[in-house]
Amino acid sequence: MTRSAPEPKSSSSRGLAIGAGLVVGLLVVAGWWFWPRTSRVTETATIAKSLLDSGGTPDKRAIRQVIQNVDRMPRAELFTLYRAVGEEWRRLRQESIDRYFSATAAEKPQILDAEMARLESLHELMLALNPDADPNGTPWMPRERGRGGRRGRGGNAEPQPQDEAAAKAEADRRAIAERYEEALLAHAKSRGVELPAFR
Repeated sequence: MTRSAPEPKSSSSRGLAIGAGLVVGLLVVAGWWFWPRTSRVTETATIAKSLLDSGGTPDKRAIRQVIQNVDRMPRAELFTLYRAVGEEWRRLRQESIDRYFSATAAEKPQILDAEMARLESLHELMLALNPDADPNGTPWMPRERGRGGRRGRGGNAEPQPQDEAAAKAEADRRAIAERYEEALLAHAKSRGVELPAFR
């Protein structure tokens, strides 16, 4: 008499394996969904910083990536990004001003050349950051609020410093920045370079 072999327990273990696989899959999807991601603002600000650091004609792929990121951003993120890029540009410009006025006569042309290259990158970058920009148009220059921006050009738009020392420090800062700007314009003219136009 032939005995029938007991049925393997494979169907129950197969069901258990499938169930475990589904649980693991759900955990992976949930982890991916809830894992903190680098925001487009952070990613785009990093690209912008590298473009400003390198100066000159910006890498076309980097500009395309900036445009793609900007096209997907809500307005609040665009404002945050624009402010971050403006702060980075002002920081780099202030470093350049500080270096220029402490540099030797032989070093000054190199500092101004780097600033001209940075302005070229800034021009392309500001066009890329504005979804409605005309590629052949004139982009807005990032400005500090209350320091000669759109609101600061007329009337009493700028808040006055509260004490004399602050007023003098602000006047000195502006005078140094104007001297730097004059040196930059003269250097560009001597090189036959037309600086990019900003509003």
